[in-house]
Amino acid sequence: MKRFCVQMLAILVAILAISQPARAQVTAYAAGQGAVNSIDVGVEVRASVRSRCGFATGGAPSGSIDQADFDQTGFTKDFAIQLNCTAASRIAVASANGGMAAAAAGSAGYQAKAPYQVALRMIADNGTSAAASCDASTLGTGGGCSFAGTASTAAGLRLGAASTKLNGSYLRVSAPTYAGSAPLVSGRYADTLTVTVSVAP
Repeated sequence: MKRFCVQMLAILVAILAISQPARAQVTAYAAGQGAVNSIDVGVEVRASVRSRCGFATGGAPSGSIDQADFDQTGFTKDFAIQLNCTAASRIAVASANGGMAAAAAGSAGYQAKAPYQVALRMIADNGTSAAASCDASTLGTGGGCSFAGTASTAAGLRLGAASTKLNGSYLRVSAPTYAGSAPLVSGRYADTLTVTVSVAP
C-alpha cells in the first residue's frame, strides 16, 4: 500500500509538471556577441494612498466677535475655513453654552441666554458645495442640528468631494435684534464654538 501511494504521488507530480507552460530561457549577450543583448522583464508594483483630511495650515476658523448692545443691533460675522481634504469630508460644530450666555446669573423676569445662529458653507475643488444652518441651541448632543457635535465618518455636514486649500468656505455666526419675551439681563455674554473635521466615506 505504501509503495502504491508513492507511485501515485510520482505520477501526480509528473502530471503537474507537464501542465505548467514551458518558459523559454533567454540569455543576454554583450554587444556584438549575440543577437539578444537585453531582456525585458515586467514587474508589477502596486500601492495605495489613504484619504486624509484636516484644516490647511492657517485654515482653521479662528477669531472672535465682540458686539456692544447686540440685543438692539444684532450681529453677523464670517470665519474663513480652508480644508486640506483629499476626498469627501464631514465638518461639525459644538457649542459650549447653546447660546450667548450671560456671565452673571439671570434674575426673575430676565433672560440670561441669547439665541443666535450658526451656518456652514463648504466648497469642494470640483465646484460643488454643502451648506446648512442651525440655532446654537441645537449644537449639543441630541440637539437635532445636522452638523452638531464632533465630526466623524457618520456625523457632520458632508462635502462630497475633495477640498484642498480652497478659499470660499466659512462658518457664519449671526443674530437678529433680540425679540424674546423676557429682556436680557445686563452684562457680558459669550459662547465658544468648537469645529472639527473628518474624512467621510
